[in-house]
Amino acid sequence: MNIQIISKKVKDLSKKEIDFMNGVRLKIYGKGSSVDFKKEDKKGEFIFVKENGKIMAFGMMKPVKVKLNGKDYTILGIGRGITIKQSKGWGKVLNAARILELKRTGKTGVAFTGKKNLEFFRKVGYQIGKDGIRKFAYKNPKTGKLEYDGDGDIVYYEGKDKFVTKLLNSKNKAITNTDFW
Repeated sequence: MNIQIISKKVKDLSKKEIDFMNGVRLKIYGKGSSVDFKKEDKKGEFIFVKENGKIMAFGMMKPVKVKLNGKDYTILGIGRGITIKQSKGWGKVLNAARILELKRTGKTGVAFTGKKNLEFFRKVGYQIGKDGIRKFAYKNPKTGKLEYDGDGDIVYYEGKDKFVTKLLNSKNKAITNTDFW
């Protein structure tokens, strides 16, 4: 068994890799789930977990700017994680690689998820912020209005900036111009 962890900037993704990821997304999520990664995640980085040259899991982290209590932060938004074969440990490997990168850089990483995934994320090393999605608001650049998603938890790895601790202790919301990650 030859396991590789490969990290690639979105701008360096090949057409073959993009087609593969979108093919998997279509199988799992159905029609309309394809993503223009080079547009939507252009400053991000994908981590691929491969076994004997075959992709077994992949996921993205990208810089997301947020403002909290008048201060600007840049966190890493964690998203688009998919394992090709469920319950084989590939999700653990992918998230171990993500956490290793967060530790290396000292950055805070944040993902949004539903209740059914919380125990998995806890087991692989993230902390949980119950109903944490309510602490974020998206400022729509077209309308200037704040938009909210009222259902979901955050999973996170706390970096040197202690952003999530500050967020969870604040009465204010974190405002971001990134609607999805």
